Formats: sequence, C-alpha cells, structure tokens
Amino acid sequence: MYFYMMMLMVLAVPDNSVGQNPNNVCPTWRDYFTMKSNPKCWYDFAADNKVPEIIKKSGYPFMEYKVKTNDGYFLTVFRIPGVASSKPPIFLMHGVQGTSAIYLGLGKNSLAFLLYEAGYDVWLGNYRGTEYSEEHETMNTTQREYWDYSVQDIALKDIPTMLQLVKYHSGHRGKIIYIGHSLGTTTGIMYAAEYGQSAADTLGLLVLLTPAYKLPNMRSPYRIFFPLLNPALEITNTLNLVQSVSSSNLRNLTRPLCSTSPPLMLLCLNVMNLFLGPFTQIAPETVPVYFNQIPAGTSLKTLTYLNEATMNRFTKYDYGPGKNRYLYGSDTPPEFDLKNIRVPIYIMFARNDWSTTRKDSIAFYNTIPEEMRYGMHEIRNLNFNHYDFLFGRDSKKLVTDKLLQVLDQFSASSPSYNISTSVTPS
Repeated sequence: MYFYMMMLMVLAVPDNSVGQNPNNVCPTWRDYFTMKSNPKCWYDFAADNKVPEIIKKSGYPFMEYKVKTNDGYFLTVFRIPGVASSKPPIFLMHGVQGTSAIYLGLGKNSLAFLLYEAGYDVWLGNYRGTEYSEEHETMNTTQREYWDYSVQDIALKDIPTMLQLVKYHSGHRGKIIYIGHSLGTTTGIMYAAEYGQSAADTLGLLVLLTPAYKLPNMRSPYRIFFPLLNPALEITNTLNLVQSVSSSNLRNLTRPLCSTSPPLMLLCLNVMNLFLGPFTQIAPETVPVYFNQIPAGTSLKTLTYLNEATMNRFTKYDYGPGKNRYLYGSDTPPEFDLKNIRVPIYIMFARNDWSTTRKDSIAFYNTIPEEMRYGMHEIRNLNFNHYDFLFGRDSKKLVTDKLLQVLDQFSASSPSYNISTSVTPS
C-alpha cells in the first residue's frame, strides 16, 4: 500500500537579499581570479542552495511530498503546481549521479521553470539513494542492505510509486507526460516495457532526452572502467562493505576541489566531459551551479547497468544462475521486451554526445513498436553534449523551445504519431 504525505506548500516571494551575499559566479574564467571584488561577478543562490530554496527564491509556488515504496524507501517528490487545468501534469526524472536539481540549473531558463511558465503542472522526482530520498522505514544509509538495489528496482518500484502520487493529485488533468534524462530515460523505458498496459493507462507520452538503452557505441573513455564494477560489487559483498557512491562524500570532495581556483574548476569540467562529450556549452557562470548539483548518490549495483548497456544488453538484473532461475525461470536474466510498450515515445539526442550516441539513439527508436514512435529530434551543434540539454547556454533554444512545441501539440489534440522527425543522414 502506498503512503502519501503532503509536507508543505509555499507561495514563494523572490529573494531580495542576494546582494548581501558574496559573489560566487562570474561570466569568464579570468573574472574568477578576482571574483570577490569583481563588479562583473554576482551571487547565484542556485550555486549554494538545494531544490526547495531554489524554487522558492526564484519566485515559484512550491510543494513537497513524501511517498513510500512497497519495499520501504521514502522518496521525496517536489512540485511546482501549475494552474492551467487544460494541460497534463509533467513528471521529470533525473539520471545517474543527479537529482531533480538538474532541471533547475539555468535560473529562469531552466526546463522545470519554463514548463511551469507554459502552463504545466510540474513534478520533480528523486529516486532512492539520492540526497532527497535517503530515508527508509527500517534502514539507514550507513547500512549495506540499504544500498542493495539496481536500476531495475528504481524502474519497477520507485517510478510507479511516484507516478501514482502524481496521478492521485493531478490525474484529472490528463495522462502524465514523463520526461527523463539519461538514466531517467532507462527507468522510463523499463517501466513502460514491464508494465505495458498500466503504463499506457498512466502515461500519455514518454519524452527521452539522451535515451540510454543499449549503448554499444558509447565513445566515452570511461567505458574501460565499467567492467570493473561487477568485481567491485563482489569484493564489497565478500567484505560486507557498504555498496554506495555517497552524495555527501562526493560533494564534499568535488565542491571544494572544483571551486578552489579557475584552473581547477575548468579541469573538473573537462574531466566530466570525458564521459559526456569533448565540447560543451556550459558557461563559466553555470559551473558552480553544476557542481552544487552533481554528483549525487547512488548504489554500485545501479552503476553496473552501464557495463551491461555497453555490451549491448538491456536485461533485468543478473543475480547469477541460481537466483536467476528462482526469480526469472532461466539461468540468464530476460531482456526487457520493448514490444510491450504502449506509450508513444519522443526522443531528443545530440550528435556529439559521447555517452548516449546518435547511432544508439536511432537504433533504440527503430526498435520500439512503430505505432509508438511519436518523433525524434537531433541536435547537431558541435559544442553540445550529454549535460548541455540541461546546463547548456543554448538549451532553451535548442531543447526546451522545440520540446514545448511538441508538448503543446500533443496536449492540444489526440496523438498523431511521427509528428516530428528532424534527423539527417550522416
């Protein structure tokens, strides 16, 4: 049974005290050398605050909910409640090592705020193990058992739990539009494939930004480390160690390190881009916001999905032959069957994304049932990678404006599939 608790509603007033705070962002790397006294620099509260404060200080209404999964995890879901009853609710799901904060990284040009301004009721999910969803009814984050979950658990337990919350409060507006980024697309695909009819009854449209399905063409050099994840999991099992990548530990390391000096800040960004793509639109003034939000927590078991995906697999979690036979009826885990998907899908991808590549994105789109192909759009800009969808200086023009056209057309009429396919041959 699901448990709902509405925690708080605030009619936010814009914060007028930002001038009293020390500068923390600058428009160029050179300006950061003299940031404290540089009149070109300013204070951005998104570089210091968490999601509730960012939404309220930006002047938007805010609500917070906690909902419990059937295996005892308490998840926090934020809401920017829209007033236009003619538009369906939108549920935003973040990717690995992120939280819902990634949808608030560009101030007034952030995707969540622009969706609200367009009249949508915006919900921001946070799956288990992230800093906003660390509670459990019997365990805590210092216990090894807490972190014993995979992407499959997020997709088949967390996602339906949060969607039921949205449906309960906003279902009268219509079926939910699910927007996911990176691993947030993986969980959406798994959910729709596993619960075909239930997903069709709940969702009107799946929007996948950088779809992460099978990733055999990933160009990131990080992929050479992915095969080490399973041995790391086995070692921690043997030693009975906590199997997590903690958000607090990572943030306590990266924030001071990447804020010490402009060269270190730029170095941190370039290291991240080894995974995402070599060229980025993340502006100097956005980098402190970026590292305030990323990385976040997850389990080692969740990260093993990356190794499976690069080996061209999209299966349920592999527990080994014995447990596989007990759970799945076979020695090997079954693949999620995309033929079960009954929700129209729209995808957006970037040509120069090293993580979820153009080739893999198109291959995924061609694998889903033809009648569920709502459209796809390619961003061809050279300097636009995996996280530029959310943090790039041109993301409003290249992503959100295009997406709003698609959503408004979808919301205004009954679905007409294949409405938008803006992809050119290589």
